[in-house]
Amino acid sequence: MTDAEMDGILERWSSQARKGYFEMLLLARLKAGRAYGYQIVATLKQAPGFENLAEGTVYPVLTRMKKDGLVTAEWVAEDTGPPRKYYTVTDLGERTLEAMRSIWRRMDEVLSTQTGKEFD
Repeated sequence: MTDAEMDGILERWSSQARKGYFEMLLLARLKAGRAYGYQIVATLKQAPGFENLAEGTVYPVLTRMKKDGLVTAEWVAEDTGPPRKYYTVTDLGERTLEAMRSIWRRMDEVLSTQTGKEFD
């Protein structure tokens, strides 16, 4: 196997992993305070592996999370410019985030046990 082939395999695996914890990242960002879409994208782009995050990736997930009752959305008039839609995590969203963190810790324990290595 060439390095390029291995890079392709690792990129696909990494992409699937990011999809798995993306909703948890969104909830964590919104737990820190309400935000509008561009703010959310700008914050998440600072996380390793999300440098190329597109706004179009975030909005469908926020819409689904709103439908599930994890976040609320509210249009707010700005002093300058058009109104912005601000998202806020709900109580259900906060409880879901804590449950996700618990699952994440259990997965980390399994991976550490099975691979013999600690994960940061």
